[in-house]
Amino acid sequence: MINKTYIYFTFISIFLILFQGAYCVYAEKTAVVIKSQNLSAYNKVMEGFKGGCIQNNITIKSIYDLKGKMKIGHRIVRKIRKEKPDIVLTIGVLATTIAKEELKDIPMVFCMVINHERFQLTGPNITGITTEVAIEEQLKGYKTILDSLQDLGVIYDPSKTGNIIESAETKVKDIGINLVKYEIKSSKMVSEALENVIGRIDALWLLPDSTVVTKKSFGLIKSTTLENNIPLLCTSDVFVKAGALAAVFSDYKYVGRQAAQLAKEILSQSASGSLGIVNPDKFNLAINSDTAEKLGLTLKEVRGKPHTIIYR
Repeated sequence: MINKTYIYFTFISIFLILFQGAYCVYAEKTAVVIKSQNLSAYNKVMEGFKGGCIQNNITIKSIYDLKGKMKIGHRIVRKIRKEKPDIVLTIGVLATTIAKEELKDIPMVFCMVINHERFQLTGPNITGITTEVAIEEQLKGYKTILDSLQDLGVIYDPSKTGNIIESAETKVKDIGINLVKYEIKSSKMVSEALENVIGRIDALWLLPDSTVVTKKSFGLIKSTTLENNIPLLCTSDVFVKAGALAAVFSDYKYVGRQAAQLAKEILSQSASGSLGIVNPDKFNLAINSDTAEKLGLTLKEVRGKPHTIIYR
């Protein structure tokens, strides 16, 4: 006769083995977040990522703020190695470059890195979301308020944003826009560049170019374009708040949700690998109504439309 105690313990053992296997299959994946510093845009990304992780069954173990300091980053990397997350989200260039160099064995998704191509963010463990909206979408957005836009001026440093210009040249013609370019190699050349392009353009496109855009030069660019009745178009709403006419920029909260979805896709693969670099799925059009009024523009066509933000 079979011992009842033996049957009982055998049953329990089998149950625990099956339960443990089921738990492994359905166990939540874990993520760690590193942001370069405490900025409003980064916090909106973080908010979206949290919501997306809840929907995608991903647990955020830790959130680290580098406070703009490289030394903090190296210390945090050591902590992350001990935590052993399944994936890392990096927000901003400092967090992303540190993770790229020191966390090569963990899948990562980066976002909020301006002109990411400059930093060679590629690798078998690296997936990213560009900060800039696709060029054709930017131009279509600008044309909703400037339907007669034909000659678009752009001042740039080839070493900083030459890749953006190269990409733009192949796309603007399809939208019926002519790119009027002016190259500079120093911020001291901004005044000269403005003098050369102002009389030839319908609007000026301000790229995320650190040679062109400085605290000093932005004031000059803004005043010169306004005095000459030239709309100033940008890639960030920060400049719209400061007096530029308009910007087409990514929806930061949705970027976080998009990052969570990419994380889910990476973690569901049989072998984790890069999903490449993708554009933001959603974006906003920001307009400064005071500047529009000074330029004699009406905003009837865009007021109240989804993803349109009006600043005064």
